[in-house]
Amino acid sequence: MQNSRIVLYASYQTGPELPGYIRYALQHLSKTPFRVVLLTNKREISPETHQFLEDNNIFLYLTENHGFDFGMWRRFLKDLAAGKGNFTTLSRISRLVLMNDSVVYYRDRFQEFFDRAERSDADAISLTKSEEVRPHLQSYFLYLKQEALGAFYMHLLETPEQETFYDVVHRLEIGMASAFEDAEVRTEALYPTRQERPIFAYPELIAAGAGFIKRKLLQHRFSMKEKLSFVKHGAADILNTNYHELIIKSGFSPDFKEEWLPAPVHGAIHRAADQLWEKPLSLILRSRRP
Repeated sequence: MQNSRIVLYASYQTGPELPGYIRYALQHLSKTPFRVVLLTNKREISPETHQFLEDNNIFLYLTENHGFDFGMWRRFLKDLAAGKGNFTTLSRISRLVLMNDSVVYYRDRFQEFFDRAERSDADAISLTKSEEVRPHLQSYFLYLKQEALGAFYMHLLETPEQETFYDVVHRLEIGMASAFEDAEVRTEALYPTRQERPIFAYPELIAAGAGFIKRKLLQHRFSMKEKLSFVKHGAADILNTNYHELIIKSGFSPDFKEEWLPAPVHGAIHRAADQLWEKPLSLILRSRRP
């Protein structure tokens, strides 16, 4: 695998197939000048999936299900450093793009993202930046130039793999901001949002034609703590927005199928029950604000 520009796409799956939205992203990424690597958990992979990957010149890297996306990236890069497999070496990588399946891309704008990142004066670029805890790039999409690679490798390889999602976010994603700051790595988000938390900004991003959305919003897959966070920040309406409808109105690429948009994990009755407590709590909290 000899290419100095690499995309590492991390995805955890339980079945032998890949969801349509992942195949869509991988197929279009493979049309860019970047070498695409699918990092996924060890399991039986269907012949059709193997054929899809081969047809699109996508390298498959099977690994343990541990440490979330950062764990997958870490193990792959450690294998590169150790010279394992038919890989290029770390010293030859000039551009590294890190992605995961927490975002659904329903428009093919990957080359545009890469071109905009190249034109940027920044060394590390994401699509969005969060102000939560401290300003930091969101790790579902990271475009790293050579000036950022050393700081990223050190941070990733020296930070132990984390057991929980929140530890991954705090120690690896948010912690990366400190590593970049210490190394004087310049950062930028291609889609700056008015909200402190980009998860609240997706109606705005969809309307702007960004062409991507967090999968959790489509699935309405939030813990009670996360739902309370929406309500406490006055974003209950954002939580309950019909994102499928917004995307359909906004439009998706001709080769993207509507059926590939992940469906809500709970039915309408469950959603209605949530709103029974969300609306009164929103009103109470709003009345207490100065």
